[in-house]
Amino acid sequence: MARYVHGNRERTYPLTVPTRPAQRELDEFLTRAVSNVSVLGDLRALLASGERQLRIKQGFDPTSANLHLGHAISLRKLRKLSQWGHEVVLIVGDWTTQIGDPTDKDLSRPLRSRDEVMQNAQTYLDQFHLIVPRENTRVVLQDEWYGTFGLRDVIQLTARFTAQQILAREEFRKRLEKKTAIPIKDLIYPLLQAYDSVAIEADVEFGGTDQLFNILTGRELQQQVGQPPQSVFIVELLEGLDGEKMSKSKPAQSIWLVDPPHEVYGKVMAIEDKLMSHYFEWATELPMSEVQATLRAIASRELHPRDAKRKLARTITAELHSAAAAEEAERDFDRIHKEKAAPSEVEDVREVRVDGAKEIPIVDLLVMAKLRPSRSTARQLVEGRGVKVDGSTASLDTSVPVKGEPVVQYGKRNYARIRFR
Repeated sequence: MARYVHGNRERTYPLTVPTRPAQRELDEFLTRAVSNVSVLGDLRALLASGERQLRIKQGFDPTSANLHLGHAISLRKLRKLSQWGHEVVLIVGDWTTQIGDPTDKDLSRPLRSRDEVMQNAQTYLDQFHLIVPRENTRVVLQDEWYGTFGLRDVIQLTARFTAQQILAREEFRKRLEKKTAIPIKDLIYPLLQAYDSVAIEADVEFGGTDQLFNILTGRELQQQVGQPPQSVFIVELLEGLDGEKMSKSKPAQSIWLVDPPHEVYGKVMAIEDKLMSHYFEWATELPMSEVQATLRAIASRELHPRDAKRKLARTITAELHSAAAAEEAERDFDRIHKEKAAPSEVEDVREVRVDGAKEIPIVDLLVMAKLRPSRSTARQLVEGRGVKVDGSTASLDTSVPVKGEPVVQYGKRNYARIRFR
């Protein structure tokens, strides 16, 4: 294949000599939240020696506007590598996102417009740098190589793999068993992600366990074209509030990097107790000695799960925001759940046009404020005693006077301030 020299190799930072991490620090880096399916090869030796700067690849398909706490696991690893002096290359999947990653999907993803992808990409970059410093980091769009990719390149790339290899992927086997359609574009996706590794000559690629097939394909393609095969660094997938993999497709079940402090705290408090070990080890930066001591205390019943979860919620909120924000979030949580009061600050403000009315029935108010999509869902929530106005539980007979700025609680953790116009 003739065309395998791609990518903007110009740096905005100097070539650095990596530092040599301490043995204990390196051991934790290579084991904490790292899946045993990783193919690390000689990565340990290369990091320990600091003999050369490694190029670390992390790809993101901006299918939605935000990154969640699960992404922070690999981002913190990238930050550490950057601090050690290695080069981090963030590949924005401006082409692969338009196709849609078939990973963990029984159905094909819809095609996305480039405008939508690029809009999401900007928020990804902003949030990426909340954790990973700009130093030793390069952001690359796939358009650098796919923008000039021709039909001959596609034929040459696809000729290197067989249909049997691609269809062996678990997601495709499930579709075949269910007799669900598999568009050709879905079969090409792993090859495009693999080609990214060749284009930038990656030494290491990061990804979750759901990306193992794609990353191994990149490793194989590198070997085919004469490049040293990349190490495959696979991190664990953090569970969401529902106990399943945290996912961009399930926003209500995820903890987002840009969630306000009280939401982060409240969501962590809502996870199942059995997930605390994963959250302490994978989703915090607490020293492992402290993590292990905390988990032992829970197991021996020296520490009540509720108190352990409060510590976990404070820690994650502080790491995403600040210690002061975490303390305020905890006070707000106690006001809501112990004192049955509203949070000190309600950031969600909904404007409602009253047109001369002196009071508005609660069901109508929920719909007018867009807190519920329809009268039937609003009525259902009120009947279930799931709505409070300024701390008082609403019934179907409740009408809200059109004065002041009442706070409406709808559901367990949702609050909105109503501003009448």
